[in-house]
Amino acid sequence: MKLDPKQTAFGRHETFPLRYAWLTKGFEALQTLPNIFSQPDRAMVLLGVGRNMVSAIQYWLQAARLIEFADGQGAPTELGELLLGDHGDPYLEDEATLWILHWLIASNAIQATGFFWFFNHFAMARFIEPEVRASLTDFAARELHIERSQTTIKSDVSTLLRMYAPAPGKDEDHLDTPMAQLQLIEIDGKARSYRSPRAVRPFLPPIALHFALAQRFADEPEQPALPVRLVLYGGDERAAPGAAFRLSEEGLMSCLAQVMARWPNHYDLRDTAGVHQIYRGERFADPLAILRAHYVQAAA
Repeated sequence: MKLDPKQTAFGRHETFPLRYAWLTKGFEALQTLPNIFSQPDRAMVLLGVGRNMVSAIQYWLQAARLIEFADGQGAPTELGELLLGDHGDPYLEDEATLWILHWLIASNAIQATGFFWFFNHFAMARFIEPEVRASLTDFAARELHIERSQTTIKSDVSTLLRMYAPAPGKDEDHLDTPMAQLQLIEIDGKARSYRSPRAVRPFLPPIALHFALAQRFADEPEQPALPVRLVLYGGDERAAPGAAFRLSEEGLMSCLAQVMARWPNHYDLRDTAGVHQIYRGERFADPLAILRAHYVQAAA
């Protein structure tokens, strides 16, 4: 999904980080009642949360591309059915599911612009919250040619940090977030500073990189290859798997080697005119087929 200055979204999560049960509860409720999110009072009862949380649940389902809306009616996407349907992983028990959900949010430049920016453009390995706010404000003005209020910018940055690096000793709003497990952002000491360095990340499930690469290729079906540098760092206003997963070059190549060993002939590494590139292999599969096969195998 390419960054488009005409289609951006900041602060639509009502300052609520994603919580464990929200995606499943919201997804199941929508299947029962397609217009559930157009009836906030009924949704509050059915989901057991407050009005603002209803909006947040709807937002995170959309940001993760699990549901879509038309004329007030919601429906699961095919991707949503694969991830949270009966044959998927509705209770987020497969560690790969969280990494895939992270990728879906971090690559969603349209509905989660601040999150997309942080994981694909913000390169500081150590930082404090005001530095992130200032950098996002500058990016919005310089690259997107829009101005967002400091309240909105602060809301996006604060929510992102609480979602990926919840502070110990806080209430459930800060602790009940699945994304903290990924360790992509960590609190660094007692001065409320943070760290989000690139690393090898040997615990990254290869299926997550496989899916992200397949989506990246699907965004440009006419392109037979992607430069490794582009996959690692980005630079074409699309999400970069290496950046979103905070991988070092060694980490990317190590995980890519696992992907190529487990799914032979899906990708090919070659040097073309001195540029190290990842090519589509002869057995290259589309992203949905990759997920479908993964969850079928996981259930076997």
